[in-house]
Amino acid sequence: MAMEHPAPATAEPPNGRQALPASALQAPHGALADCVRAFFWRDLGRQPPHTPADTRVPPSPYPGIIWLTRGTARLVECAGATTAAALPAITLSGAHRHPYHSVSSRDGDSFCLAFQPGALGLLTGQDLAPLTDRITDAVTWLPEEWHPFLAAVHAAPDHGARQALCVDFLAPRWAAVADRHAAWLQVLHQAWQRGARQALASTLDWTLRHLQRRTRQLTGLRPGEIERMLRAEHALLAMRDGYAGALDAALRHGYADQAHFSREARALFERPPAALKAHTQRPGDDADWLLRRS
Repeated sequence: MAMEHPAPATAEPPNGRQALPASALQAPHGALADCVRAFFWRDLGRQPPHTPADTRVPPSPYPGIIWLTRGTARLVECAGATTAAALPAITLSGAHRHPYHSVSSRDGDSFCLAFQPGALGLLTGQDLAPLTDRITDAVTWLPEEWHPFLAAVHAAPDHGARQALCVDFLAPRWAAVADRHAAWLQVLHQAWQRGARQALASTLDWTLRHLQRRTRQLTGLRPGEIERMLRAEHALLAMRDGYAGALDAALRHGYADQAHFSREARALFERPPAALKAHTQRPGDDADWLLRRS
């Protein structure tokens, strides 16, 4: 999803290509939308000097790979505690129950690939539960067959090329996963709601307890936690897009009342719904990036 007020490009585009905005968030097209939540990049070197150099990611069910292509970055908050750790050039983040907070150098340039809940676990066959509320070196964690892809994205000349490399790498692999695990996609399409989870368990002839264990392995979270995070996000997106007030968004997305929705927004995004809507419309503000307009 691209930001509503992209910062102007100040560098010449390589090879005659059209210049990309210095900071943007874009959703993938077609079948890859079931695999990738978004591509996000942020080039501080091409933004005004007063642009905040920190990034605060709210609790989220989306694991992600972050390539630091220029500059340095350090993690200052993770898993509900302060920390001080230099981030590697290629970072892997798991699903998060707590926000995490990083600070980049003024010349920092980064590119992020955020996965839909369960997609990375299905693609790699790894148990993602140990990655919950963690930030780690992607090269150490991910399978060896992913390493050339990780290196190629890091070495790419610009973020447009990085996005294309991600699509080329993931599309055939995700097509094979989607064929084998079509039932899981129905849960994603229905935002992990309880009824969809029960239908999945019935289709696979699993107990609900086994489904919970398998969901923890694939996503790092309990099914109800994913549903809670997605419900709040979707209700806030309905407000952001202008067709719903806070009460209407709350009722449409299954909240008992507006107060319940407001409490959830504060718990997950640290602001009430109306303040979040205004916050995501500020030019050049990269906070709450998941709520930015595509």
